[in-house]
Amino acid sequence: MRKKQFLKKMVTYVCVAALTLAGTSGVAPMVSAEEEQPIEAASNLYKEVDVPALVREYDPGEGEGYGYIAGIDLTGVTKDYQYLQIKYTGDATAFDELRLEFQNGDAKLGVFWARENAEGTLKTVEDKELAAPSADEQTAIIDLAKSGIKNTDGITVMHFHGTKGKGKFEIKDAKFTNSDVEVKSVEAAPMVQKYDPGEGEGYKYLTGMDFTDVTNEYQYLQISYKGAATAFDELRLEIVGEDTNLGTFWAKENEQGTLKTVEDKELAAPSDEEQTAVIDLAKSGIKNTAGIKTIHFHDTAGKGAFEITDAQFTNTPLQVAKVHTDEPDASTTTPVVEPTTKTQPVDPATGIKLDGDDKGQSAMNGTYHIDITPADAKDEVTYKWLGYATFKDLATKDFKYLQFTYTGDISGMRLQFVANAGTSTEDKTDVIWFNPEQEKHFVTKDGTPIQMVGNNTTVTIDLEKSGVDMAKYNSGFHMHGESTKKAAFDVTIKDAVLYGGTPTAKPTTQPTTTKAITAGNTTVKSATKKKSAKKVKISLKKVKSAVGYRVQFSTTKKFKKVLVTKNIKKVKATITHKKLKNKKTLYVRAKAYIQIGKTKYYSAKWSKVKKVKIKK
Repeated sequence: MRKKQFLKKMVTYVCVAALTLAGTSGVAPMVSAEEEQPIEAASNLYKEVDVPALVREYDPGEGEGYGYIAGIDLTGVTKDYQYLQIKYTGDATAFDELRLEFQNGDAKLGVFWARENAEGTLKTVEDKELAAPSADEQTAIIDLAKSGIKNTDGITVMHFHGTKGKGKFEIKDAKFTNSDVEVKSVEAAPMVQKYDPGEGEGYKYLTGMDFTDVTNEYQYLQISYKGAATAFDELRLEIVGEDTNLGTFWAKENEQGTLKTVEDKELAAPSDEEQTAVIDLAKSGIKNTAGIKTIHFHDTAGKGAFEITDAQFTNTPLQVAKVHTDEPDASTTTPVVEPTTKTQPVDPATGIKLDGDDKGQSAMNGTYHIDITPADAKDEVTYKWLGYATFKDLATKDFKYLQFTYTGDISGMRLQFVANAGTSTEDKTDVIWFNPEQEKHFVTKDGTPIQMVGNNTTVTIDLEKSGVDMAKYNSGFHMHGESTKKAAFDVTIKDAVLYGGTPTAKPTTQPTTTKAITAGNTTVKSATKKKSAKKVKISLKKVKSAVGYRVQFSTTKKFKKVLVTKNIKKVKATITHKKLKNKKTLYVRAKAYIQIGKTKYYSAKWSKVKKVKIKK
């Protein structure tokens, strides 16, 4: 499990084109923001609008007097968003005379200063001024209402002004939210499984699971579930802290303890339709003062099966969009072998070339790069706007295919098609990824998988099958990419063509293949445990360039049944799991893995099996 901030999944990205401040000498250009519209759900859904255009360095310049710094387009910041969360660094005096002007269209909402001022003062949720910047990154959540900013109809533009000579500052991350706290979540992956008490009657122990990161910061348990209508009638959870049993809590009213949602209600009965509930630990009587370490599930036979499809502990009563692990299947992992490139780009005469030459339109062709996210960064992902490929008034509903050739990693790349004039804003497309691990991803014309790392590789996207109706979205598309702490995003795209009909595929004169992407093989150097303990100390051979290792335990040398699977970051680690306790014989094996974008690539082979040394 991992602690991480709310990941931007289950949200719809809507980007706006760059604006320009014309006719003002020496004025910084206005840059565009990306709008993210969360899907409609319960009224307590956490929402955020990421504003990458705010993420930049601000410098009023040297000298004295007024300094206009920048203008930022905030299209998409509706009245739902009453908080602006920023992370920043900079010179200690950079905020001394900083002021922000907010607008909704042509209507000015006022000027607000980072320091006390009669015009208006930016206030945090603690009702304080912004802390002075420093070399250390810090986070502030600006409360628009407390600041006097009346966001009743939305905010479309924000201008930055300062005084020359006051120093620079940099905003590292920025988003408008509907929450006055920095939302965090811990994925409770062990809970995501099917539960079945079986037939008959009487008490039934279902399963137990361990947690390592559920500290007292997390006071809410969010689960998504479905199943038999009676499955929760006698379901009860035994919750254990560090060394303390916190009690047994039932899904239905019980004197031992009852699980209560943030609305102070019992959990709704399961059904065939997935539903989500946010359990309030405090209202349920669960005193998470020192962290939760273990949860046991109990039920009564004959009450029916249910499935938990998502589970996470959070620090907010709001419903947070689902988060998912990107780890592959626990038992076996097949190295990724990239297929041979089979086709070359279609004849440009049959389509629209996205090379920037046709009527001055912007291009898809280019080389794109985002540096790896710094290891000490609080955010796991680095986001970047890559550009706007436009074909306004050129495409029609007959243009159903997008074909291009690429070299590099496209696992972190996504496109957002832009509606033509007159299309309702509610009909704007979702962001669509090339990575098939994402919920919304592109589909190829022939149904073959898109290889994530290409080498002069050509792909043909079927836009219609991918959910893009070119009768509506014929203005162009925005391009975005992201890298992680493990890998940078780097890709070159050429020969991009948008066309209709059937592509005229040309055979490759010199076929290009790519090798299987794998990590080197590792070796288990040692593994020891005490018989009564549930911990195994393990030491592995270090593999150059590997970012982690997958370790498996079994009670048989041939691993006919895998007992425990864990991913670790270091070659020396202590692995804890209740299934390891009191075993007379254990065997262990390991693989190394590298990571490109969001995808892990494992060793081609497991290490040699090693017997765990059991101490009495």
